[in-house]
Amino acid sequence: MSRSLANLFSQPSENIMSEIGKTAALMKNIINLSIGDPDMTTPAPILDAAKDSLTAGDTHYSASDGDPEYLKAIIDFYQNKFGIHYEMANVRATVGAGHATYLAFGAILNPGDEVIIFEPYFSPYKTEIEANGGKAVIVSCTAENSFQPTEAAIKAAISDKTKAILVNTPNNPTGAVYDQALLQTLADLAKEHDFYLIADEVYWPFVYGDHEFIPLEKLAPEHTLVAGSLSKVFAMTGFRIGYLAGPENVITAAGLLNEGITFSAPSTSQAAGTYALNHIDEFTPELQEEFGKRLNYVATELNKLPWLSILPVAGSIYLFADISGSGMDDVAFSNYLLEQVGVLVIPGRAFGAAGSGYVRIAVTQDMPTLEAAVNAFEKLTF
Repeated sequence: MSRSLANLFSQPSENIMSEIGKTAALMKNIINLSIGDPDMTTPAPILDAAKDSLTAGDTHYSASDGDPEYLKAIIDFYQNKFGIHYEMANVRATVGAGHATYLAFGAILNPGDEVIIFEPYFSPYKTEIEANGGKAVIVSCTAENSFQPTEAAIKAAISDKTKAILVNTPNNPTGAVYDQALLQTLADLAKEHDFYLIADEVYWPFVYGDHEFIPLEKLAPEHTLVAGSLSKVFAMTGFRIGYLAGPENVITAAGLLNEGITFSAPSTSQAAGTYALNHIDEFTPELQEEFGKRLNYVATELNKLPWLSILPVAGSIYLFADISGSGMDDVAFSNYLLEQVGVLVIPGRAFGAAGSGYVRIAVTQDMPTLEAAVNAFEKLTF
């Protein structure tokens, strides 16, 4: 028997996101607009809740599905904010949304099952699907359709092997916010063909202009699995806390799978998350307003450059900039931007082939830093 790696990793494809992360960690005196980690410190009352939990000696395992108070906070949040009703058996604590999507795939996929994902897509999705024996079926999205998939393309991708469609709105990396008609189409198709919708709702508060966040689970509750995270909503990325919500049988299966992965989510993080969710209206409006200000500022200023274009701001904490007018591909442009003016962004192809010719700009720095970044972009010559 040879000591080889799993086939999935024996000849891994280029991991641009990972390489960017290493670059950011090693380089100093750069403007880092690559990572989706808000620069704000977690609000003090949430930190106090974590400290109080530690002081009280709450340093043990929680129940494997989550501390009951944390689960109740999730349930109350969905009921109060969206009018969606969950029972305790419909939710479980996870170590962030990535953990939630992984467990969802593991709970529903058999070898050869297909999951439709919309490209450009958050790069870990494809690996998570394949690691659980599934096949990722790509539907490309274009700027001409505001990076939303067309009904025709979705229907063409559905087969008798389709087990799920992954839906991320507001979208990372494009910033697209899917409209009511598209979401209703997805809900109707899930019911018609009896597959799951996996809704990545990490950026739900960050919607702007005339756009609205519409929870898929409100349109197709029996077919929707929700991957949620407190990372962006409360500037809590380091707490690594999220949740998976959906039909009881899937949540139960996800729990069985998770017994040998993390068993439970961190107890301190759940205590902090409980406080955050129970006081959500004290925190999210300020963050939502701040990111909207940043997005609109950077988009407005960079759109003045003759070689760059950005669609009107819709949502998320990212801008997806078309840099094809520079005459360079996205990887070469990103390297040039870093070498010439010290600004780090992510090449669009990190999010799939449909991202070629674009770069993702995270507005996760304060306004003075973003102003310096805009000035740096303006210095480039082609």
